[in-house]
Amino acid sequence: MKETGRIREIRESTVIIQPDLSAACFGCMNQACKSGGFISAENKTALPLKPGQIVEVYVPGAGVFQQTLIALLPPALGFIIGFVLTRLLFPEAGEGAAGISGVVLLFAAGFIVYLARRKNPAKKECTVTRILE
Repeated sequence: MKETGRIREIRESTVIIQPDLSAACFGCMNQACKSGGFISAENKTALPLKPGQIVEVYVPGAGVFQQTLIALLPPALGFIIGFVLTRLLFPEAGEGAAGISGVVLLFAAGFIVYLARRKNPAKKECTVTRILE
């Protein structure tokens, strides 16, 4: 995944970038950027960077895929476990009751993932790849 933005600050090899709001970011639909979010990237190739330059930042696809799995898999498993456990523990319960318990566990698992990510946010492995301007 590639992002573009303007360099706001440089701290040693870490570059703080203001994302380009005109570029479409499918992951959050620019909601994080509009609320003042910045991208923290590494200058691993030792490019001659200065504040104010527009640069391209690369985020590895494997990291994005891993974060997606961590966000989506637990709620889906929560629903499945809730549905199946209700059917096993209460065989006389209908599909409606099993569905409701599945939805409750879906939201519970989603909330747990939210709290875990809020306490330990995912580390982005962004790298500045080239200078655009």
